Amino acid sequence: MVEYLSGERIQGSSTLASSPPQTSWKELDRVTLTSAGDTLDTGTFTAKDNIMILENKIPTGSCRSKYQFNGDDNDNYSQRYTDNGGSDGTFTADPVIYAYHSGGSAKSFSVHSIINNSSQEKLLIGNIVENGGDGSGNAPNRQELVGKWANTSAQINRVKLFNDGSGSFDTGSELVVLGCNNDEADSGTNFWQELASVSTSSSGSELSSGTFTAKKYLMFDAYMVGSAAQPRSVLRFNGSTASDYSARYSNNGGSDGNDTDTDEIYLSESDQEYGSFTKGFIVNKSDQEKLVIAHNGNAQNGAGNAPNRFEVVGKWDKTDQTITSIQLRTHANTFSYAFLKVWGAD
Repeated sequence: MVEYLSGERIQGSSTLASSPPQTSWKELDRVTLTSAGDTLDTGTFTAKDNIMILENKIPTGSCRSKYQFNGDDNDNYSQRYTDNGGSDGTFTADPVIYAYHSGGSAKSFSVHSIINNSSQEKLLIGNIVENGGDGSGNAPNRQELVGKWANTSAQINRVKLFNDGSGSFDTGSELVVLGCNNDEADSGTNFWQELASVSTSSSGSELSSGTFTAKKYLMFDAYMVGSAAQPRSVLRFNGSTASDYSARYSNNGGSDGNDTDTDEIYLSESDQEYGSFTKGFIVNKSDQEKLVIAHNGNAQNGAGNAPNRFEVVGKWDKTDQTITSIQLRTHANTFSYAFLKVWGAD
């Protein structure tokens, strides 16, 4: 259901028709600091075939996030990473997986996904955004990493995050571990709850989620097909048109660019004539800058043309409110079709 507004804007209803089956990600464990410290350790939880880790780091002084699994502190970890789109670096035969960009006092948000097969090495894909300094005048930093725990006899059933920098994780720093079996049972409660699902096949320049209940963590899917001059996809929150956004991005593996003090976050670089799909995550605490991690794939006509890719981290520097609506927009001209789905969890 959509509502047509002035200026080629379209707002959707976030009302759900029925409850979905409870066969998706479940919360396995969570650690939230009530005072400053250097360790967030889940203890043992029930293992699942797939693991997702959300880390919201609020540092006091210099902090360096490092991970270990199942209490293993031997040299059984390795990884490959890039900071701000630079040349790859590697660590091999290490006692940890390193998961930070600068190791400084920047606030950060991370999403790590792990395949958790007991008889195979555990492979991890991670993405990290650091705020790069408070305010929209400072572009965020990013790290992409792949890592592994070279254990082939057990599933991950404990996650330890710790800091060996001179500072500490401050109060409110949080580690959330999600899990989902390949044949997840219809029981319990899904972690990600659908907040909005809207689409339109009418020409427009903006598709809004409509107002939804604020959640600490957000996940979104966005799809757009351009109708006039093939516009880029952009994102806004709560309808804000002020210059309170900033971003860092790379197109097709090229050198990073960044935007500061802008009125939107770009989700794509190339024209949208044949469709553009974005997957993103947001940490959405009212008293912190809103940090965004997103990946975009942009179609090109036919199998003879490779799609384009766009990686972006962004932030909305508002620290007096939470995101309660998301606007998927064109940077210019119009789209012929657009789709936006939002999930959330506290």
